[in-house]
Amino acid sequence: MRFRQSIPVRYADTDAQGHVFFANYLTYFDEAVTGYCEAIGFGYEDLLAAGVDFVYADARCSWTGSVRFGDALSVGCAFTKLGGSSITADFEVQANGKVVANGRCVIVCTGGEPRASRPIPDGLRAAVAAYESATATRRSG
Repeated sequence: MRFRQSIPVRYADTDAQGHVFFANYLTYFDEAVTGYCEAIGFGYEDLLAAGVDFVYADARCSWTGSVRFGDALSVGCAFTKLGGSSITADFEVQANGKVVANGRCVIVCTGGEPRASRPIPDGLRAAVAAYESATATRRSG
């Protein structure tokens, strides 16, 4: 994944067993989505200006390692599928050079009152396409 977000593990992120509480990975995913949008040039302010916001419809995480207070995480994020109003985001979490978790979230663009799904803004589609095609070009070139 081209985009990676650095996230330090805070003491408050850990549980009584001394490792990161499992649900906190979803917070890390959310932080990576925000960072990804900024990196592709379509940040949260742009999203709101387009009249939409994000809500999460599905979230999954698989853990392959343990992370503790003081570890530095590198959370990879990529928008891998864009539907009409939904976005599939994939994640890879590394700590100390090792993959410790993988995840996937389905994000729905919403707006208006009552909240209803809205089409993905054209500007966001274009930004994702440009960013991800540059990633593919770098891999093949």
